[in-house]
Amino acid sequence: MSVDELKDAEDAELIIAVLAGNLKAFDELVSRYQRAMLTVAQQVVKNPIEAEDIVQDAFLLAFEALPQLDNLNRFGSWLYSITRNRALRFMKRSSKFQLHEDEDAELQIEADPASTDPAQILVQESTHQAIRDSISSLPTDFREVITLYYWAEMPQKRIADTLSLPITTVKWRLHKAKDLLKAQLEKRGYGDLL
Repeated sequence: MSVDELKDAEDAELIIAVLAGNLKAFDELVSRYQRAMLTVAQQVVKNPIEAEDIVQDAFLLAFEALPQLDNLNRFGSWLYSITRNRALRFMKRSSKFQLHEDEDAELQIEADPASTDPAQILVQESTHQAIRDSISSLPTDFREVITLYYWAEMPQKRIADTLSLPITTVKWRLHKAKDLLKAQLEKRGYGDLL
C-alpha cells in the first residue's frame, strides 16, 4: 500500500496489512488514534508525560495482541479500552492519587506564549481555569465526547466507533455537552465564550 492508500484505508484494511507484515499500516493507525488516546489517558492520570508513556504502552500491547482482535472494525473501541485500563492500573499502582470518577477529566490548556502582558496572561489563565472547571463538572458521558471532539480533534464517526456508541448518540451527547458547558460558563460569568 502506498502512503495515500494507507491514509484512505479503513481501520480493518490497515489491520490486515499490519498482520501481513506492513508496519507502515500500524504507523497510520497510531497517527489516527494517538491524540485521542493521549486525551483519554490524561483524563485519568492528569500528567501529560505519564499519559504519553501509558499510550505508548497501550499501542505496544495492541500491536502484540492484534492477531487476537475478533472484530477488525472495532479497533478504536478496543484501543480505547486498553488505554483507559492501562491508565487506571497506573493510577492504582502509583497510589499518589485517589481516583474519583467525577474528577477524571482535567484538560491541559496553556496560555498564549506570545502574550507577555501580565494582565492578559492572568485573564487567559482565569478563563482557561473556568473552562477546565466547567468541563470537569460535566457528567462523564458528556465530558468524554466533548474532550475527544474538541481536544483530540476526533471526528464524530471515530468517537462513535471508539466509545461503541451509535453516531446519533455521539451527536446528541456533543450537543447536550455544549448546552451544559454553556450553562456552566454563564454561571461563572464567562457566557460570552461559546
